Amino acid sequence: MVKNISTMVLGLMIAVASILAFSVQASHAQESTPVVNFTLINYIGQELFLDLDDVTYTVPGTDTAPEGGMLTLQLNPGEHKFAANVPGVIGEAGEFTLAPGESLFKAARLDQTPPSIGPDGVLLAEPKDIVDLFDFDPNAQPVEETPVADTWQPVTPVAGQASLVWINYIGDELTVDLNGQLYKVAPGTGDSPSRLQIDVAPGYYTYTASVPGGSINNEVTLVAGQVVGLTITGTQEERVYDVGEKYNYLLGVDMQVSQEDLTAQTMAVTEEPLVTPVEDSASALPEDASQPVIDEPLSTTEGLLVKNYAGETLTFTIHEQTYSILNNDQLIIDLPPGSYNFTASRPFVATTGTVNLQPDQGVELSVAINIAGDVMSVYQN
Repeated sequence: MVKNISTMVLGLMIAVASILAFSVQASHAQESTPVVNFTLINYIGQELFLDLDDVTYTVPGTDTAPEGGMLTLQLNPGEHKFAANVPGVIGEAGEFTLAPGESLFKAARLDQTPPSIGPDGVLLAEPKDIVDLFDFDPNAQPVEETPVADTWQPVTPVAGQASLVWINYIGDELTVDLNGQLYKVAPGTGDSPSRLQIDVAPGYYTYTASVPGGSINNEVTLVAGQVVGLTITGTQEERVYDVGEKYNYLLGVDMQVSQEDLTAQTMAVTEEPLVTPVEDSASALPEDASQPVIDEPLSTTEGLLVKNYAGETLTFTIHEQTYSILNNDQLIIDLPPGSYNFTASRPFVATTGTVNLQPDQGVELSVAINIAGDVMSVYQN
């Protein structure tokens, strides 16, 4: 009996010892498992070579991994130096610091350098592709934008008059010359056009609608009580770089106009529609046509005038200073003559460029966004 009890106690002790030994081994194994605290995703369509702390890693691109190639590492806390390179593309080098317990996420994409322009305005070099390594938050959720309902309706013209409605889908201010009378129509943004309705006397009219880089001429005949809509759209030309030639900051715009009768959509109102002509002219509309008044646009004879048509608040950086410009607003920046690099950006999209300021001569830059909201353009008026 005593022998059996001794045998049972010995067996229990061996079992406990085995469990403890297994627990220690499992704990050691868990402690030795690498903890990923650095992740790089390659969104470039070819292999990227990352030199990190003098060790070279190859990260596949989107040509071999549709969702982007990925590199994950366990790095010690402290400072780390890197250089990212793609064959045939200007690389990027830098450094970052990891705090204890911190994780860092970076991604690689291709960007472009601004064109190199001489002081005489001659293009010295075309933009070049460059590797861009940027930080990102993998847990960030895209902001859902609530679609803006278009509730606009034309109004019934004044008795004995007709109406024209200018509908601007171009991401720039539209200038309309109607029989010598000038009107301004605010820029359209995305799928939301800007509109201007004016009352005029019945009759035959010729007009020119223009934006920086493009214009279109046409004619329209109106009868009393009629409301005619003129929709203006435009397609911007692709940039052509001619090294050794004068650099043209302004891209051409191929404009189109379509006409439709909006009379059936009108609603009665008790006040006249808001109209914004620029100035009176000797060759104005017929005597009984309306002659409304607007404020003159902000202008400058010196410095830099920046107009924001990017659909959101614009961040504009130049001469080591950063400015915020509200959508459809403008800002005069006082700068001495010289050549300046600038960056214009809004969340998730940006562009860079160069502007040359001459003594006693102002320069106007207009910043616009495409309909998709993923390409920002800057042109000089």
